[in-house]
Amino acid sequence: MIYRKWSLFSSTVVIWGSVATVGLAQFFLFGGKEKFQEYLYREGERLRQQDRAMIASQK
Repeated sequence: MIYRKWSLFSSTVVIWGSVATVGLAQFFLFGGKEKFQEYLYREGERLRQQDRAMIASQK
């Protein structure tokens, strides 16, 4: 067997790239995107309310 230094690195990159690809595919295929967008919307609204309350209390 021929040993090359880069083969260990490249196989690791391929494995993690495959895992990331599968994860992204599941994220988009099984509705994770919509849930994440709803979460971001709720968090944004919550932060805006906190900012408004802080600004109102400073006046």
